Amino acid sequence: MEIKKTKQLILDNLKKEESCFKDLVNKIEEQKQAIEDKNGFRVLEIIEEKNRIIKIFHNLESEVNDRLQSLSLEETQSLKQEEKTLMVSLEKLIETIIRMEEECEINISRDMKEVEKKIFGLQKGKKIGKGYGSFLKSRPLISRKI
Repeated sequence: MEIKKTKQLILDNLKKEESCFKDLVNKIEEQKQAIEDKNGFRVLEIIEEKNRIIKIFHNLESEVNDRLQSLSLEETQSLKQEEKTLMVSLEKLIETIIRMEEECEINISRDMKEVEKKIFGLQKGKKIGKGYGSFLKSRPLISRKI
């Protein structure tokens, strides 16, 4: 009876993990939109929200691992066979999360390169302005020919 209860707790936690992954996918969608809108503050808020979800996931995962250790190898194998669809769903969600995070990384990297170009352009303009600035400052305010 104890084994059945342990298995059920493991399955419940795996379903909660699946829910965490779905929440992460939704947050990443929001993150992608915030990146496109160039809303840095919202991106940071979303990252904090994602960190909270990931923390919940880690707690669930450690609980699952602890409970799995209490099961025998045969029981663990039978559990894997029983909930193969849940495992496949979890794997697909993980792959989706990884792909979406990579897309966000590429978009942020692209935006950072644009910012770098603007900064270098401003630095060039500042150097050019300094050259003209010293020339204008050395001229007398009143012409000597008058």
